[in-house]
Amino acid sequence: MLQTKIVSAMEKCFLDQSTDDFKEIKKLRMYKNERASIQLLVYDDTEERKATFLHISIEGYMADFSNARTVENIPNYNSNYGKEDAEKFGLLRTTAGLYPDVLMPLVRGNCMPYYNKQLHTSIVDFEGELEAGIYPTKFTFCDLENNKVAENEIVIEVIDAYLPKHNLKVTNWFHADCLADYYNVEVFSDRHFEICENFIKTAVKNGINMLLMPVFTPPLDTYVGGERTTTQLVKISLDNGEYTFDFSLVDRWIDMCNRCGVKYIEVCHLFTQWGAYHAPKVMATVDGEYKRIFGWETDAKGEEYVKFLRRFLKELTAHLEKRGDKERTYFHISDEPKETDLEQYKINRKNVTDILDGWNIMDALSDVEFYKDGLVDIPVPITRAIENFMELDIKERWVYYCGAPLDTTNRGFALPSPKTRSLGMQLYKYGIDGFLHWGFNFYNNQCSYDHINPFLNPCGGYFWYDVGGDCHLVYPAQDGTPIESLRLMATRQAFDDIRLFRLCESFYDKEFVVAEIEKIIGKIDFFNCVNDVEIMQKIRDRIDDLIIEKLKGDAKKVRTARKG
Repeated sequence: MLQTKIVSAMEKCFLDQSTDDFKEIKKLRMYKNERASIQLLVYDDTEERKATFLHISIEGYMADFSNARTVENIPNYNSNYGKEDAEKFGLLRTTAGLYPDVLMPLVRGNCMPYYNKQLHTSIVDFEGELEAGIYPTKFTFCDLENNKVAENEIVIEVIDAYLPKHNLKVTNWFHADCLADYYNVEVFSDRHFEICENFIKTAVKNGINMLLMPVFTPPLDTYVGGERTTTQLVKISLDNGEYTFDFSLVDRWIDMCNRCGVKYIEVCHLFTQWGAYHAPKVMATVDGEYKRIFGWETDAKGEEYVKFLRRFLKELTAHLEKRGDKERTYFHISDEPKETDLEQYKINRKNVTDILDGWNIMDALSDVEFYKDGLVDIPVPITRAIENFMELDIKERWVYYCGAPLDTTNRGFALPSPKTRSLGMQLYKYGIDGFLHWGFNFYNNQCSYDHINPFLNPCGGYFWYDVGGDCHLVYPAQDGTPIESLRLMATRQAFDDIRLFRLCESFYDKEFVVAEIEKIIGKIDFFNCVNDVEIMQKIRDRIDDLIIEKLKGDAKKVRTARKG
């Protein structure tokens, strides 16, 4: 017998489950400029082998503002955790297998596939120029002969209010080389720029508003002595010992970012990762020959590289300032230096301090001494270390997370979406200005020894065996466009939650909003994550109720004034 059900889009539904495992929802509330989602479940418990498709049709006002996608499964090589860990971290499963994540377009125009004895699902998003109101919305399922086999209905309420604009600074590092490698296109060719633009638009649509700019090939996740595909925007010439720089591709990159709605630019790191002891790969045309002039063999504090770097930064900063991009631009020294790297980092920073004076400098690092010594203006600690920075007077407060451990919010396949979404309430309470993650579209294995197919091994080629999915939020479609994921949806919902809390704060105050959330989940900190869909929904319902109460009060005041 065919069974269908409407459930929360936050649920992760596995193939070996059934509709009975999930709670049906009858209503959905959203704001006029919000993207809201539900999930359709299809399950056939008959023993007879069956594989077919179901047409999905949507009726009602919201039909014109809907977009449905099937949820496809991906292999996850999760095998590092036991039962106790599952309970501790909120893991949905601890075994290797197929995990729901990929959001694919409906097949055959408007169909979702299903097999008997397998649970298949679709995500339906609602978004557009919406009018406030209450709208019954019906979903009808028909077989390939157009016979109706099931139907479900939900009531969608569009609240008469707008969420405030997204004001969090968000970067998920964009890996231009991975797109050139996967699609086998020439770096910075017209086709490569076209593909990059497709992926950047999706990033911006989902709340990512800062983008990494590879003036040099970013020295990130590269094994010592190894190279990633050259993605260097700056054209460098060295003739008779003199450097000249061509920033035309930098201009093209920034212009592309502007078209896509990117607000902030990150200049890639000036020194290698995990210590800052070497120069990044730098290519130049030397007396007519294009070759590498700096790399792993280069001492970061050596006279030759320092001389080059200072000349380069003077010209780059002058160019960016002339463009009017100074305030929106952020520089990096080196990624994830540790306490033992403090002296090396100090030397590197000193060598560029005068040139970068007045420019934003940020780095992912979790040792407070780097900030106390004045080496970095904007430290970006990992979420589990944020408390060490909270009493410091920092002009912009940022955090990041990546990979394991899983005792804080994260975005792995095996984690429930509410745990990923918990980031929003945490950032809101702590007054965080920016969030960083290292992987929007990293399609290499660990340290970039090889390229990987993210559909076959989305754990980064066995890189993140315990939190598969850390390397990327989108998958590369055949046509050069990105495919979104459940994890991307949950991440965006976290950012949208901040907008929701800010709207509520405009009627009450921040302390009140935080207190109302904490009545439901206890103290908000980066170690206290919501792992349950119903509890996360309770938070949303409570905040919605508070806003609606004020909106009704304001409407009553308006009516009274008109009568008077």
